[in-house]
Amino acid sequence: MRLQRPPLEVVGLAALLLPVGQIWAARILLVFPYEMQSQCNLLTQYLQALLDRGHDLTLIHAFANCPITKQLHSIRVKDQYETAQELHYDDYWTLTKWGEVNSIRNFLVKVCLNVLVNAEVQNLMRANISYDLFVIEPSNTDALFGLAAHFNATLMGLATCGGDWNLDSLVGHSAASTFEPMLPIGFKRSLTLLDRFYNWMLISEEWLMHKLIFLPGLRAVHDHFFGHLTESFEDIRQNFSLILLNQHFSLFDARPNVPSLIEVGGMHVPKKRPELPPDLAKFVEDSPHGVILMSLGTELRSCDLSMETLSIILNTFETLPQRIIWKFEGNKRPNTSANIYMDEWLPQQALLAHPNVRLFISHGGMLGTLEAAYYGKPVLGMPLFFDQIRNVERMKEAGVAIMMDTLEMTRNDFESAIKQLLDHPKYWHNAQTLSQRFRDQPMHPLDTAVYWTEYIVRHRGAPYMRVSPSNMKIMDYYSVDSLFLIFARLSFIIGIMIYVILKLLQCREKFVLLYISICRLLTGNV
Repeated sequence: MRLQRPPLEVVGLAALLLPVGQIWAARILLVFPYEMQSQCNLLTQYLQALLDRGHDLTLIHAFANCPITKQLHSIRVKDQYETAQELHYDDYWTLTKWGEVNSIRNFLVKVCLNVLVNAEVQNLMRANISYDLFVIEPSNTDALFGLAAHFNATLMGLATCGGDWNLDSLVGHSAASTFEPMLPIGFKRSLTLLDRFYNWMLISEEWLMHKLIFLPGLRAVHDHFFGHLTESFEDIRQNFSLILLNQHFSLFDARPNVPSLIEVGGMHVPKKRPELPPDLAKFVEDSPHGVILMSLGTELRSCDLSMETLSIILNTFETLPQRIIWKFEGNKRPNTSANIYMDEWLPQQALLAHPNVRLFISHGGMLGTLEAAYYGKPVLGMPLFFDQIRNVERMKEAGVAIMMDTLEMTRNDFESAIKQLLDHPKYWHNAQTLSQRFRDQPMHPLDTAVYWTEYIVRHRGAPYMRVSPSNMKIMDYYSVDSLFLIFARLSFIIGIMIYVILKLLQCREKFVLLYISICRLLTGNV
């Protein structure tokens, strides 16, 4: 039988669909220096996808327990500088903005030092090797950006907590922002003109502190370890070819983006629904009134809550008809009924994906917020710090959440909030609507992340995607022509008003003099 030659279009399509890893493999160095389990959870799917496509990965990390690190060449950095001492969780709410920035500055300087003084990292830097791509958490890790130039690699970021004005500036995107601060405490939603003005004042203060307090410390670390580079600290900061943002406009504010800022929120969510272990599945499915899931993340453990708060939560749970699954760490756990399931590790996504889970009590972390939105679950938010407040506020505005102040809540407040979320159908319906619009994307966020990662490698950094303020004239960058036109129009209107008022005053003086003259004539006092 004679074989027919396939059409050229079919051959081209087949070539595009071939796994890219079979054609080429990139050498990629990734640096994620925080000891945060949530960051490990975000990276796992992404790293596995890159490995499946044949890329050669080296990961520098601080994760205590992250299984994906065993599947690639990894260097774990130890906390030699005791960074935890700089995070004052106990008195976080009493810190001023200056104290907050100073504390975080010290923390991140030590985080960067932990990486750069590590013996294995030093050996890697002394080795005569290069990488095609350098991927880093870009939020305030500026002292480590020099590793990209040192290894002659394209610089790329993966922002765990989404975007802010500082990340915008790293890709030359300097659009005015009154709704994306670096530190959300004290920030207001930009709903009114006064809110916007207040937020502008806070961001201006934040900008000053970033320039005067934050960057000098990171620049000193950079200059010490990367003084041999020809590029300056400021130039390297502007070398980002791409930043992936762990957020999505369906949940967070729609933002003006540039080509080098790509939203990939939800990339850690598996494409197939995760399954529960048999024992936990039976506990969930045998509950006639549904299940409530409570998890406060990894930074704050449930066992560290005050005895009063624990008592409020536990006593409320004991009165509810729903079964409770509670992420509770440590060996000392309160005595509970069989209605409450406690464990220090829970398959959170598998639980949220189960239709019998009706409510998620969460601290408002970024990953948990995205998961609740994806799986369509109402949220009782108990945020504490950093981006958690912003995340819960977004869910609240979407009509799927209630926010609770952990420090001031009473049992009545806690119980009423739970019942309101469970008994009012609007929260469930709003959660389903949010889930539908979050899922309605042209491709899975993980595929988007992998595509753009490989794109900038294929095109050697894709310099044509970058926006550089230095390429814009001052008139254009600051919109001087528009401001001049507005100023001219306002000046014209104000000038006319002043002229009219002066004329009226002059007429009034003449009228008064005329009136006095008439009165004198009438009275005979000329």
